[in-house]
Amino acid sequence: MSNSAIQNLDLLAARTAQAIVNAMPEDKKKISALENMATKALGVLQEQGVYAGLLFLYAKNEDAAKGLRGELLNALAEPEMEGFQLGFPTAKDKRKWQDVNDHLLKICADLDTLLLVKQLWEQTLIYVRYGARAQG
Repeated sequence: MSNSAIQNLDLLAARTAQAIVNAMPEDKKKISALENMATKALGVLQEQGVYAGLLFLYAKNEDAAKGLRGELLNALAEPEMEGFQLGFPTAKDKRKWQDVNDHLLKICADLDTLLLVKQLWEQTLIYVRYGARAQG
């Protein structure tokens, strides 16, 4: 992967994190809940992997989890990721777990793609944590 691709992924992670933080109301409790959820999701992602990380966010019915999972999935359809064809065909408000599950299994089948997604999502969640902390 070229150096510019790595920079683009970092920029994508930063933009995605900023969109997540900016979508939350400026309420200290909600911002704190977002930081907490991002921390938990990051832990699951790092310890258990991409599939478990997103499954964790789908198992939670909180606004913070819904926002995180929606934007993490949206990041896969951004221009920086276009060459990998990872975008979901359905609108983010209509993504059911079964559709996401099927798509994640395809991602998990290719080690290079899996590691790319893991790196992108880890960086995004780290930026969300710090962005929420800076906001709150």
